[in-house]
Amino acid sequence: MADLSGLIRVRKHDLEQKQKTIAELYRQVEELTHQKAELLETLDAEQEKLQDFGVEMLSYFGPYSDAVHERVEEIDDKTVKLETRIEIAREDMRIAYAELKKIEITHERRLEEERDEQEKRESNTLDEIALEGYLRQMADD
Repeated sequence: MADLSGLIRVRKHDLEQKQKTIAELYRQVEELTHQKAELLETLDAEQEKLQDFGVEMLSYFGPYSDAVHERVEEIDDKTVKLETRIEIAREDMRIAYAELKKIEITHERRLEEERDEQEKRESNTLDEIALEGYLRQMADD
């Protein structure tokens, strides 16, 4: 029977890489969420400052506000795309984990079978030795 320990190591490494990929995707989502929050906080702060200035500043604030809202929409779109990638990566990792477990179970069963066969051979050898000893003792008597 083939030794599966090398395949198990490769599959574990593959699974670790998938976990790192998912972690990186989550980090990117977190960064986008942080950027969005900062933009909205800045917009609110600018809007509060606008009240201190006159009407002439309103003409500048409108395009600024529109640009911020466009950027927020872009961030939301990127977040949705990343969340989709996360779901795909999580499913891929789940499948890889299931495959790894199948291989590990097969490996354990093979090792158990080999141990059982070895124990059976040892038991048969000991039985033969005991039988030969008994036959010699009977022949000597």
